[in-house]
Amino acid sequence: MDPPDRGLATVAGPDKARVGVRAGTGGPRAGREPSWPRVLATTVHLWLKRRRLRSYLVAAAVLAVAAAVMSSVLAQGAPDGPARSRGTARAAGPAAVAADWVAGQVSHDASVACDPATCAILQQRGFPASNLVVLRAGTLNPRGASVIVATAGLRDELGSRLAASCAPVLLASFGAGSARTEIRAVAPDGPAAYLSQFRADAAARQAFGAELRLNPAVQASPLARQQLSGGQVDARLIATIAAMAALHPVRLVSFGDASPGASPGIPLRSAVLYGTDGTDATLDSLWAMLLAQHPLYRPASVQIVRLPAGGSALRIVFAAPSPLGLLDATQPLVTITPP
Repeated sequence: MDPPDRGLATVAGPDKARVGVRAGTGGPRAGREPSWPRVLATTVHLWLKRRRLRSYLVAAAVLAVAAAVMSSVLAQGAPDGPARSRGTARAAGPAAVAADWVAGQVSHDASVACDPATCAILQQRGFPASNLVVLRAGTLNPRGASVIVATAGLRDELGSRLAASCAPVLLASFGAGSARTEIRAVAPDGPAAYLSQFRADAAARQAFGAELRLNPAVQASPLARQQLSGGQVDARLIATIAAMAALHPVRLVSFGDASPGASPGIPLRSAVLYGTDGTDATLDSLWAMLLAQHPLYRPASVQIVRLPAGGSALRIVFAAPSPLGLLDATQPLVTITPP
């Protein structure tokens, strides 16, 4: 039996009914994939492999074809996300706050290494037990995990080895001094290789973000333009915004940072945007496109929010950790023929 829902955000769906979209993070559950043309996902993926502005047009062609079948996706409702028990007692302290952050921000498809107490809290918060790697005394090796929750006790035992040998980048941190709890990205091939990929990813995000600024279908606030040009935006958001703009011109209100204490260069994983025509129909179309994406490019949460000046916008959030290398230009150019 599934654990109780951790809460639904009310979203206005394209059929004007009120549709629940889980407000947390994590991939959809197996067996609940909506039926839609795989060419959509393939095209978005291949778009990321190209370093030319014409890639926007390729994504646009296939997305236009896929739009005709999105109504069948909407009939199935929103994709499922992970659940959290609403009755769980909330322990105080940085470790519990960090556990809440992991449960709410880290993909539930990711593997998380943690000490027994933190793993127990994460499981109570709804994180899948099968994706928790319990670190016990004498076996403090997070290899095989993609994220490690380094509580004060783990940091005392691992010392400088934590950053120097296995987890060089901070995704977030909570607390201060000796009580601090850190959430770190694990480097499967060692810190040197990871940091090299990390720097290359930042450079690619900067190049593609600068291109996105030049897209006439994308308007942006001054801060959002600066963030795009500075390589601060998650690669999945860059690809998604370009694909959305191919359907409807969009206005970027802001990019968000939900990673306190993160290392410099950790990308922003959320955005608030709307169609420039300001109509509900355009917002519904963009909302539908997001829900129809392949899991890699499907947001962890989608909500309709009210803007301070009036009107509605979409708030899109992708889960941590941000994948590296999605904008790798070394992949061959492949032509996709729409069905």
